Amino acid sequence: MRRFTVITFVFYLIALLPFTAAQTTTTPAGVAPDSFLYGLDVALDQIKLLLTFDNTAKAKVGLEIARERLSEVREMALQNKLEAMQRAQAEHRNSLDRVRTSVTALSRINSTQEIEDEVELERGLEEHEEEVETVSQEVEVKVKIKGNITAEQQAFIDSILSRLQNITGEVKVRIEAKKGETKIKIKQETGKEDEEIEKEIKGIEVRKRLVEIRNKKATEQIQDAIEELTEVEEKIAEAQQKNITIPKAIDELIEQANSKLANAEQALNETKFGEAFGQATAAEALAKNTRRLLNRLLEKEESEEVEIEAEVEEGVSKIEVKVGDRKLKLKVPTERREAIISEVAEKTGLSEEEVQRRLTIKIGEEKIEREIKARIREKIEEEKEKIRERVERKVEERAEREKVEEKKKIEEKQETKGERKASRISGISEKSGKIETGVVETDKSGGKESESSGRSGGSSGSSSVSKED
Repeated sequence: MRRFTVITFVFYLIALLPFTAAQTTTTPAGVAPDSFLYGLDVALDQIKLLLTFDNTAKAKVGLEIARERLSEVREMALQNKLEAMQRAQAEHRNSLDRVRTSVTALSRINSTQEIEDEVELERGLEEHEEEVETVSQEVEVKVKIKGNITAEQQAFIDSILSRLQNITGEVKVRIEAKKGETKIKIKQETGKEDEEIEKEIKGIEVRKRLVEIRNKKATEQIQDAIEELTEVEEKIAEAQQKNITIPKAIDELIEQANSKLANAEQALNETKFGEAFGQATAAEALAKNTRRLLNRLLEKEESEEVEIEAEVEEGVSKIEVKVGDRKLKLKVPTERREAIISEVAEKTGLSEEEVQRRLTIKIGEEKIEREIKARIREKIEEEKEKIRERVERKVEERAEREKVEEKKKIEEKQETKGERKASRISGISEKSGKIETGVVETDKSGGKESESSGRSGGSSGSSSVSKED
């Protein structure tokens, strides 16, 4: 009877699962940790894991539950319910511990399929790490803006957020180690060389978008470190203007930060994204510490004024909200000012009027460059069109001139032919007249010639007769 009751209760919980899943879709935080139903929500998640038998699928479910717990941490922090926040953080850790266990137990007959599963889980964890970073930034900035907590409460919140990041990093390390074990299996099964196996795994990582995500994270972290070091340089310049001697310790910190940054950039060029991210994170931390020391040296307090800057580029707005040394970075897929204001207001707790007053929007350098190039191309096309029109006019004018000249030549030729014809006709007429005159004269002279011929013929005749005699 007791067993029957337990089984009935389990099936009752299973029946609730679809409802809970649907609720999670619309309300990512699920049941709040300060609710008396929170224990039931956690139990439902555990049953969901128990009913998932494939280790890859189990790890994916664990990641989904971890995302829900992360949302709960965020909500409780923003409501300043620190005990509930700590409870949600503990459940987040439990969820990721289960993910780590599932990864360790993951095994496939086909080792290539096993490495594919591991890469996919690694990508999911990278995405979750980004979510943890975003939630941490949002909580830090929102709490700072509200300013209704004590220093002890702030330290407590910071420690909770730090634990979120630590457990995520621990699971990443376990997945990386598991990938190493699977590489050995592939080598034993196929006899392939390490270089060939690495190439195949790299192809899987590209296909699963893991390389894209890691590259993006490392690049953004390097950019953050550069920004921090730029601020340090500005403060150094300010100190020098005031003839303030910079302590050797600060110079050493700056040197270390620049060294870490150089290492990060080199690692990024060599596609060692994890190393690049780690070195850039270290460079940023060193730069932040240096900036704090310089502020003390300059006897300046960190400004608590909220600064909001949005850079618009290719239809995406990159937003940075800064309060003191706390920063929140957001990306909004729009260039509309109203949408940017609405998003910032929601994430910071500021009113839309306050956001409007503090917001600075600048067009990205690439966009400006593209617009300049577009205007240059447009100007070039206009000039080309003018040149084409001028050339066409000249061609038409030349054709017209040639046509006129040809016509003139034809007319001149015709005139010349007419003159020659008239000349020939005139010449023929004159010749005819001369011929007629010549005939008459010839007739006259011919008569005379006939007479003299007759005479001479008679003489010769008489001469020949006398010889015969």
